[in-house]
Amino acid sequence: MRVTSQDGRRPAVELHFHLLHAVDDGPSTMAESLELAQLAVEQGTGTVVATPHVRPDFVDDVWELPGRVAELRAALAAEGVPLTVLCGGEMGHTMVGRLGQPELELLAQGPVGARWLLVEAPFEAIGEDFHAATAELRDRGFGVLIAHPERSADAAVDGATGLRRELAAGSLAQVNALSLTGQHGFEARRAGLLLAEQGLAAVVASDAHGPTRPPALLAAECKLAASPAGPDIAKRLAYSGPRQLLARGMVERVPVTA
Repeated sequence: MRVTSQDGRRPAVELHFHLLHAVDDGPSTMAESLELAQLAVEQGTGTVVATPHVRPDFVDDVWELPGRVAELRAALAAEGVPLTVLCGGEMGHTMVGRLGQPELELLAQGPVGARWLLVEAPFEAIGEDFHAATAELRDRGFGVLIAHPERSADAAVDGATGLRRELAAGSLAQVNALSLTGQHGFEARRAGLLLAEQGLAAVVASDAHGPTRPPALLAAECKLAASPAGPDIAKRLAYSGPRQLLARGMVERVPVTA
């Protein structure tokens, strides 16, 4: 049964979620994918962008993804799980130069003229190769949403210098819900909360992978609401921000200054 929030708001949107089975380090079987989907629905989520790792060690042929998404949609319908699943990907920055425009379009979200891509922040520092890759994406007409920068060494030891440079260029930052709840450790939690409090984060997403990394959007919103960020920012990052980014895309905006 879908959870209905006390304020009657519409179902939530998850922009970073490893829901497809047997493609990366997410669910291994269709049964695990269905279980993960049901957990999302129970938390009040209505739409998930399936974002498998698009990089050489996992998915390097993105043309297989629409078929896998269609298979999952059929299984969800058969089980009566009311979840809309969209085809996307969490792209490693080294893949940018390897993918053609149709492949990038297949992974992108948002309406025509405001399309954007989810790009994985490296766990080491954000370096020149990452900046070059995101600049290429912008040159090719895509906005950039950076996945879990709070888990990067850039946030932990370098004052988020690399992320701030990206934000100044027009990128947006997505913080993991499990970072905010502490599952990724103290440093990731501290960095994630700081990004939210300082106005450097645009959205929160679960980055769910399975039973040990489940959907946590509601828990993260509660943690943010109780932090110095406060309830308004919490609601925007976990709820209204993701909905708007999916519906309206990444339009021309004033960059965040470092």
